[in-house]
Amino acid sequence: MSDVAPGRDAIVPSVWRDFYQETRVPAAVRAGHMVYVTGHTGEDERGVFSSDVETQVRGTFRNIALTLADAGAGWSNVVEMTSYHIGLRRQLSAMLAVAAEFLDEPLPAWTAVGVTELFDADAVVEISCVAIVPETTVARGR
Repeated sequence: MSDVAPGRDAIVPSVWRDFYQETRVPAAVRAGHMVYVTGHTGEDERGVFSSDVETQVRGTFRNIALTLADAGAGWSNVVEMTSYHIGLRRQLSAMLAVAAEFLDEPLPAWTAVGVTELFDADAVVEISCVAIVPETTVARGR
């Protein structure tokens, strides 16, 4: 975590450092009790994208989980999600099945948008979200 402005902290997990150095875009920004997570994609730890949609979706949820953990939160703290899909309708069943592995009811407010391309050429899904950090985590100065 690094201070970006008074009251705002940049969340930069180790897997995000190279991207952050290149773009200055953090994986998330924490402001008070709120965590605003930048769009994440589903590459594996080597930076490779699977050609399988379900694998990419699961990787996206896992990558976001790492960022949320660095911010002192988890998927249960997420209140809003926006997902961007190349081939949205083809991804729906995989997206909902994988989401059920990570999200508890009630699900966060969720907007899914079909797009023609994403930042990473091999990505087929990107998800951003907003979480509310538990008060005890903020009080510890995390």
